[in-house]
Parts: sequence; C-alpha cells; structure tokens
Amino acid sequence: MTEAAAGELTVREADAGDVEGAAAAVGSLLDELGGRRPEQHELEAEVRALLEEPAGGSVLIAEANGSVVGFLSASWQRAIHVPGVYATIQDLWVDEAWRSRGVGAELVEAVASQARARGVSRLEVGLPRETFAAIASTESFYERNGFEHLGPRMRRLLA
Repeated sequence: MTEAAAGELTVREADAGDVEGAAAAVGSLLDELGGRRPEQHELEAEVRALLEEPAGGSVLIAEANGSVVGFLSASWQRAIHVPGVYATIQDLWVDEAWRSRGVGAELVEAVASQARARGVSRLEVGLPRETFAAIASTESFYERNGFEHLGPRMRRLLA
C-alpha cells in the first residue's frame, strides 16, 4: 500500500468489493478514448475474472475518501523475444479532478514494485491512437515515469 504525501490517497490491490468501481473506471476510460464500451456487467465479469486469477495480472485501485479516483490493470505475459515474464499495463485511468496530482505515477510505481517482486524486469504500455486529443500529455506522462518508445502497435479484431 502506498500513501500519497497529502495522506488522503491510498493505492492498493483491488478485491471483490472493488468490482463495480473498477468496472466503472474502465468504462470512463473507454468513453474518454472513444472506444467501444462493453456493457457494465461485461466489464464487471472481466474484473472478477482477473481478481480470481492473480497469476494473470494485477488490479490496483487508488482511492480517496472512500471513492475510486484511479485504476490500473496489468497482465503478466510471456513472449519468446522477451526472456522471462514481462508486464503490460492494460488500463490506466485517473479521475479528471485528480489528474496532475501524482495518482497515475503512484499507480505505475505500485505495479512496477509488484513486477520487481515477481522478478519481472520489463513493463510495457500501449498508447492510445494518435487522434486521441490528449495523446501528447499521455506520452509525456509515461516518459516522465521512465518509459521509452518501443514502436507502434496494431491489432486485428476476430469476429
């Protein structure tokens, strides 16, 4: 658990009581990114699935005064070109009122700490599309938190 300097922010691992808040955070992130937003029950099911299978990843909550103000999910992965396990940040969201107050950095450091404890030496993140209005500030945030450019990613949706 990490406490912010102001003492009002707590970053911790999510538990079963956080399913609704975590799903709402991801929904807010998708709305902001302009992505397709699954139904709330679908998001909640995925949060539950990840919480029930901690070997698959991590779910972190940043809360203040009993409210979720930030969320991060990461997956533990393997690839032949990256020896050993590495982590990928899948979702990172901070409530607009809490941005530029260190919440995102606290979440990133918390998952980096978990990764180091697991012997993981690499943390990756995919950036939003170039058309995302806040792409420059998003890139800047990750650069300030020790990330470097790796290259663009692509996807293929399978029906």
